[in-house]
Amino acid sequence: MYRKITLILAVILIALVADRLVFTTSSTEVEMKPPILRAAPNSELNIRVFKSNIFGFKVPLSKVEVRYVIEEGANLISLVNEESDGTVTVRSKGFEGEAAVGIYSIRSGFQIKKILIKILPRDLAVTGQ
Repeated sequence: MYRKITLILAVILIALVADRLVFTTSSTEVEMKPPILRAAPNSELNIRVFKSNIFGFKVPLSKVEVRYVIEEGANLISLVNEESDGTVTVRSKGFEGEAAVGIYSIRSGFQIKKILIKILPRDLAVTGQ
């Protein structure tokens, strides 16, 4: 009798700890791949925003609703393929410099983060021209 109650309480305790550690958001992460753009019209950068748990992994069954705004350098970059799952593709317009993109929450309207995107000169050895 006591063994069954102890087992049930242990299962409940493990479920509560797993909920706290795995399914609870500890921060919002921004991932940029690759970290820089080249000054070429075909150079692209993907930005992804996701909620992370205490272990640093993406929180299962979570969704981040964000809006991207070019705050500085609208003549250097353009936003294409903005998707509802928190990802966007940034495309270079062929000029070098620095641009800033603001990431805003749709629900609250507050800025989550402002990221600086560096657009480096086109490297002829990398592009194969």
